[in-house]
Amino acid sequence: MQTTHLDGTGLVAAVIASIGVRHAGAHQLVTDGLYLDLRHKLRNPADDPGMRHRTGLDGDVYEHVLATPGARELIGRTAVQLRALAEEVPVGRLVRLTVACQGGRHRSVAVAEAIARRVWTQWDGTRGVEVEHHHIDHPVLPASG
Repeated sequence: MQTTHLDGTGLVAAVIASIGVRHAGAHQLVTDGLYLDLRHKLRNPADDPGMRHRTGLDGDVYEHVLATPGARELIGRTAVQLRALAEEVPVGRLVRLTVACQGGRHRSVAVAEAIARRVWTQWDGTRGVEVEHHHIDHPVLPASG
């Protein structure tokens, strides 16, 4: 698992997890909070041989995912929902978002990072965001049929 921290005051208010639903045990990682399944919403960079063995943390893969029609709007709407939820809970309580795709290496990683950056920027660094990539280091899955 790989983790990214965006913090201001050290107070983490949101945890965003990226997962690959085809990995064993992935659904046990989904707890409370929001859930976003990208499998049928965004094109899969793993279909491109040049991106298949890379991740959503690589700049060109990240941009490829965000260039998918509707991706930026989806990120914007989800960031608004996450912020609204965080502002409704008591200070010190975490809100969670799980972002899912097939293998947890491309779409979910890029979208989780983009949402985290947007939320953290809108909070002006007064609250922190932590991003956990649960399957980013797992082997690329074979195409599903």
